[in-house]
Amino acid sequence: MTIHARRDVPALPDLVFNAAADPARLAAWLPAPYQVVGRADDVLILRQHEEPYQVSLAADYDRLLLTWKPLADHGCRGVLRVSLAGVAGSVAELQMDGCADDQLPSRLLEALANEVEQNLTAG
Repeated sequence: MTIHARRDVPALPDLVFNAAADPARLAAWLPAPYQVVGRADDVLILRQHEEPYQVSLAADYDRLLLTWKPLADHGCRGVLRVSLAGVAGSVAELQMDGCADDQLPSRLLEALANEVEQNLTAG
């Protein structure tokens, strides 16, 4: 089942996208029970409920499009697109497939928006 979520973020699209696409920043805001435990090139190693798994990431910085897919068919597939909304705002749209948790896309966008608002647009 494909799940869609959308969230307005009061920051420029580049800031929002970089917070999502950079594995070091991703580790700071990824909500529980997910944790980033490692990375190698374009592969991110995540842990969910003490079980590690790997996802392949592909970030298109020109189109502000982030895609990921699980390796070994474990986990969700997703596509995040960030676009300009208004003068200095963004819309983050997330589409995910293969998730047992239908609230995960909304929780991910909420956590991303909170990270951007609290740590990247302050001051």
